Amino acid sequence: AQQRGPRIVGAGHLDQTQVVLRRTGPPPYGQRTGWRPSGQEDFGDGGAFPEVPVAQYPLSMGQKSATASNALAVQVDAEGKVDYGAIARQGHNDSHIIHASFKDLIPLRQRADAGEIDLARPSRDEVAATTEKTKNALAALVSGAVAAQKPKNINVGNRADPTFVRYTPANQMGDNSKKQDRIMKIVERQRDPLEPPKFKHKKIPRGPPSPPPPVMHSPPRKATAEDQENWRIPPPISNWKNPKGFTIALDKRLAADGRGMQDVTVNDKFAQFSEALHMAD
Repeated sequence: AQQRGPRIVGAGHLDQTQVVLRRTGPPPYGQRTGWRPSGQEDFGDGGAFPEVPVAQYPLSMGQKSATASNALAVQVDAEGKVDYGAIARQGHNDSHIIHASFKDLIPLRQRADAGEIDLARPSRDEVAATTEKTKNALAALVSGAVAAQKPKNINVGNRADPTFVRYTPANQMGDNSKKQDRIMKIVERQRDPLEPPKFKHKKIPRGPPSPPPPVMHSPPRKATAEDQENWRIPPPISNWKNPKGFTIALDKRLAADGRGMQDVTVNDKFAQFSEALHMAD
């Protein structure tokens, strides 16, 4: 009987009695025209193919990882609730104070967890440590400001000592004559104290400070008829000018005048005057 080995056929020539073998690895030499490696099994545990002009990463060597996502990870507090404050703290420095919850707007003594906050007076050691830390910080700021005002181009007394070097000229252009050695003195060039600076130093702009606390607004409510009446402001009407010649009702004029808002008071002199006339009679 004739031995039948595996052979390569097209998809349209397959039947149920044939066994299909999946070929792995690269095709043999001479049959790689238009072939491109699409997976790690195409390399056959080997290296890249120099005759294939595409980017190849055998064994995933040199391949960059996936781009980092900007999505924030879900954070949970001690009680198991989702902490949405990470959204507000994104893009800010760790030293910034971010008000991300309603609890941040409540005074410390009025919070429900006021017992967990230590409001006791600090001890002497803590006061001394804080004082020393503040003193060092202020000293660093003052020293930096003083150093910035000192001149930088005047170097008096810092010049290096001169050095002596023995120089022997080399033979050039076939000249075999004996050259005489020379002793050279190398000194530092004198600097002009009034020379302008060669480089311009630019200060980096300071970053943004901590964001302000949010303003808490009451929820919007539908205005009632009473509120609308209280907010009704009459238009200003002059008692002397009427260039358009409009006919304005008297009540509208009085409402615009504002006299109806004033309390009517009677002077006590009227009663005294009436009593004086009665006594005179």
